Amino acid sequence: MKALVTAELSGHARARLEALGYEVVHDGWGATRSVLGSDALVAAAAGAELVVVEIEAVDEAVLDALPEVRIVASARSLPTNVDLVAASARGIPVLHTPGRNAASVADFTIGLILAECRSLARGQDHLRRVGWDVDGELPYLHFRGPELAGRTLGLVGYGAVGREVARRAVGGFGMRVLVSDPYVADVEWPVEAVSLEQLLRESHVVSLHCALTPVTAGMIGERELALMRPDAVLVNTARAGVVDQGALVAALVDGRLAGAALDVFWTEPLPRSHPLLSLDNVTVTPHLAGAADDVVTRHCAMIIDDVEALLSGHRPRFLANPDVWSGPA
Repeated sequence: MKALVTAELSGHARARLEALGYEVVHDGWGATRSVLGSDALVAAAAGAELVVVEIEAVDEAVLDALPEVRIVASARSLPTNVDLVAASARGIPVLHTPGRNAASVADFTIGLILAECRSLARGQDHLRRVGWDVDGELPYLHFRGPELAGRTLGLVGYGAVGREVARRAVGGFGMRVLVSDPYVADVEWPVEAVSLEQLLRESHVVSLHCALTPVTAGMIGERELALMRPDAVLVNTARAGVVDQGALVAALVDGRLAGAALDVFWTEPLPRSHPLLSLDNVTVTPHLAGAADDVVTRHCAMIIDDVEALLSGHRPRFLANPDVWSGPA
């Protein structure tokens, strides 16, 4: 059997696939950092029974050109790069990796909160560019901020990432945690489920962990930012489109919001002329929240565990199109 893998692949994962009987071809973005277009993907996957992608797209035309494919896997939380309808019509199970980077993003979120609230990035930048003192005064007087213990963290979205952030905030820092998520009925004590308006009014830090949908696009706009405390910080490791860009920049410039820490942007790469880069109350990072070595290990294990289940006639754990499954649980 042939397996084409264009996702990042560990040596251990490759060995596991080979032990299952696959001849593994590692190509595309995960191997070369060059994304395969449809024609190149079809050529690389010719004769393959298993196709594992991360960036490359598996659409109906690709599936038509690859009649031997029996399993498709997407190394993403949501397999948005795979045509589920086309795969289901052909009886092809599509595997995915929900929560593969939840711990990574949660760690990074806590890091951004600390960086913005305690001026970690600003302090380092000053020391490297200027030196120790700030206008003849001790940096201690200029780069200071609140402890997190006892402060309120508001999580907009309470999926895999939001839950991991809550665990860290409560157990590691003693924060009060509020959650607003219309799709989550129950939360674990001491986390409190509240309305978005209450969360915005009471939180010292508001952290976004919701998907970008027609409902959430621009959800944090001028009205919502005006509800936030003037000493509050907005953190976004989700999707930039959840926030109204102009409203956020205006609130930061006018001092109506104490600060922001952003890992995602409306245009990526972020233009060097973007007004956010001129503000000293903003911490910015270039879309790094999911960039942990462990994420590759985790998505490989999740996919291969499920491939192994399919080959042995059992239902995979992370099946994106369950309508194709008719076997035992």
